[in-house]
Amino acid sequence: MIRKILTIPNEENLLRQKSNVVTTFDKSVDQLIRDLADTLIAQIDPPGLGLSAPQIGVFKRVFVARIRNKIKGFINPKILKFSTSEIAYLEGCFSVPLLYGHVMRPAEIDLESRDKGGKTLKNHFKGLPARIIQHEIDHLDGILFVDHIHTQNSKVFRVEKDKGGKEQFVEVALA
Repeated sequence: MIRKILTIPNEENLLRQKSNVVTTFDKSVDQLIRDLADTLIAQIDPPGLGLSAPQIGVFKRVFVARIRNKIKGFINPKILKFSTSEIAYLEGCFSVPLLYGHVMRPAEIDLESRDKGGKTLKNHFKGLPARIIQHEIDHLDGILFVDHIHTQNSKVFRVEKDKGGKEQFVEVALA
């Protein structure tokens, strides 16, 4: 089922909450992953790469991510190791509509998570999948990508249309 995505500034206090560890692996967790996947697939402009449970108002440590064109669910994710190399990449977020900015993040991670049956999985991710996972784990901890932009003294951009209707990035000031 497609769910409403919480956005700032309206639901910023909710988005700042830390999510709870999943302790029971039952049908409700499976349904949550399906709802997250359905909601992610419904986002087409821009297309969605990841979505966390807190973004739909469910404060459990669960998210979905589009990894190599397949949507995968992650439960109780924990990054075991970060690479020392970092890379800047333009990020956006459905909970922070129409704003984008470059965020420095580790290029590779080792991740431990659970599947919907509770089985522990360990994987290595690099590039875009590593970035998506880090972004979604931030949501589980009440952190938004604009927080990184602020601490990294980076710039925030908004998409606006020029007189000819062409989209362009326009720098905006963070409050």
